[in-house]
Amino acid sequence: MKIPGIATLAALLAAGSLQAQAPETDVKAELAKQQARLAELEKKVGAKAESAPLSFPEGLTPYVLIDLTVVGKSNATTDGRTKVDIGEPFFSGNRWGLKGLLKTNVDGLDIIYKLESEYFLYDGEQGKTNALFNRDAWVGISGAFGKITVGRQNTLARDFAVIYCDPFNHAEVNYDEGGWTNNSNFKSLVYYAGAVSIGPVTGGPAQTRLDKGIVWKKMNEAGFCFGLAYNLNYEPNTSVRNSTAAVAMGWNAPTWHLAGFYTQANNAGTTATSATYTSSPTGYTQKSMSFGGNVNLTPALKVNAGYFHYTAEQGAGHPDRSDNAYTLSGSYKVNPKWTLYAGLQSIKVENAGMATATGSIPNAFVDGSNAKFYTTGSKDSIYGGVRRHLNKKIEAYAVYDYMRLKDAYFINTRQGQAEYGLGLRISAL
Repeated sequence: MKIPGIATLAALLAAGSLQAQAPETDVKAELAKQQARLAELEKKVGAKAESAPLSFPEGLTPYVLIDLTVVGKSNATTDGRTKVDIGEPFFSGNRWGLKGLLKTNVDGLDIIYKLESEYFLYDGEQGKTNALFNRDAWVGISGAFGKITVGRQNTLARDFAVIYCDPFNHAEVNYDEGGWTNNSNFKSLVYYAGAVSIGPVTGGPAQTRLDKGIVWKKMNEAGFCFGLAYNLNYEPNTSVRNSTAAVAMGWNAPTWHLAGFYTQANNAGTTATSATYTSSPTGYTQKSMSFGGNVNLTPALKVNAGYFHYTAEQGAGHPDRSDNAYTLSGSYKVNPKWTLYAGLQSIKVENAGMATATGSIPNAFVDGSNAKFYTTGSKDSIYGGVRRHLNKKIEAYAVYDYMRLKDAYFINTRQGQAEYGLGLRISAL
């Protein structure tokens, strides 16, 4: 808006119209009055422009999450040295994304969508090569029937079990995609809530997301929560191999919450060919189940607990793999600025297929069929953390964990590792 030009024009018009009607002193007084009014208008318009909030089209919400962790790890090398570095963040993968809800002309029916990309803060690279929206890329509908989403997204099991997997997450089962810790020695449980989803670019074994996923969730006013999920595959000649089906249920009460899931997958390990399809038309079945929950013992103290069981076929003449795991954790909100966390977890693995006789503990839903070695061992972890909430969008934190491996499992030829870190987490939008 060109206020100065308007002011000049108005002043000239006012002066011209008044010259023939009033003495010179009246003309000058009226001219000064008009200039003062226009100056005040210019001031108000400028103030509104400076204070106008950032706005986006209706139905679109952009967001940015930044998480930086400086972490030290013992036994980071084969000779047992400690390494301090900036790597993947402890709590959350760095991300930016677009999500939204659009109303339709059908009563009670909305269109929803989400596109989310991960990036590394330490070098600026994207989270996965050749995959811009590697975290989420889905569209769906929502209404009285619940929420149906189609595309790349979290596994259903992950979104339900998040309420008891560790103490850092929300307490209730809801429609949101659940985030577990991003990179730590007690992250292994998330793979029991995983799936198989193998593709040439975005896929890979032991996924915690579904490619080509179809997910339905429904929460009702009584507190019951339900979910179903299935993912189509990349295979050229079958719809069942390298696919995953899951069912989940939950219950939200005022001070406690329960959830559980059952997942069944078929994993061939590689893209099917006519030869392998003939010998194993449905792949090797893998099953995972879990149940758990949390309770608010006081408004400040929350306790979480859960159990996981996993089995996997590994080919004719080879033993089936069987895992059992449990977790116990809690959080205590000292005051609005400080929250404390602590937890433990234990994983016992029997007959896991591996290429070597010893090594890292293999994750669930990794194909172990026809392996050279079948190994047994365990992994026990304890951890703790503290968060300093600087405001609603910023928090600083300190974390520590210790992992102990047994039997066939090692990390850099050792059977123990401690991690300790300091971090800063920012919800920028």
